[in-house]
Amino acid sequence: MNRILRQHKSHPKNQQQGFVLVLALVLLAVMTLIGVSSMDSANMEMKATANAHQHHVAFNAVQSVLEYALSSDPVATAKISYQYTGKTPQLLDHTVANASSLQAAVLHVGCTVGVGSSLEEGKSFSYNFYNINGTGANKTKTASSFQTQGVRYPAAACPKK
Repeated sequence: MNRILRQHKSHPKNQQQGFVLVLALVLLAVMTLIGVSSMDSANMEMKATANAHQHHVAFNAVQSVLEYALSSDPVATAKISYQYTGKTPQLLDHTVANASSLQAAVLHVGCTVGVGSSLEEGKSFSYNFYNINGTGANKTKTASSFQTQGVRYPAAACPKK
C-alpha cells in the first residue's frame, strides 16, 4: 500500500493536463486584444491622414485664388483695380479642380506717403495698401480655409480726407 501511494505522488502528470490548454487560451486572448487594438489605431491614423489631405486641398485652393487676384491675368485685372480706394470690397470668383466656393475680396485699408528721393515736400511716392481675403473649401465641403494677404501698390497720390 505504501508503494501505491508513492507512485501516485511521483506522477503529478495527471494533475497538469489542462494547464497547457488554459495557458494557450490566455495567450490567444491577449494576442487577439493586441490585434484589435492595432487595427483600431491604424483606422484612426487613416482617418487623420484623409482629414489632413482634405485640409491641404482647401488651403492650396485658397492660396491659388490669392495668387490669381495678384496676377496680371486679364480677367482678374478687369475685376480688380489696385487704384480703387472705396470702402466696398472688390470680389473675384475663381475655379480650381477639387475645390468649391473660391472667392477673393480685395479691400483698400489705407494709403501712405513713402520716403522719396526728392528734397521737395510731397514729391515722393504714395502707396495704397490692400487686404485680400481668400475663402474656399474642398469639393465635398468637408474642409474650408480663410486666408488674408496684404498688398502694397504704388499710387499717384493718397486721396484727400
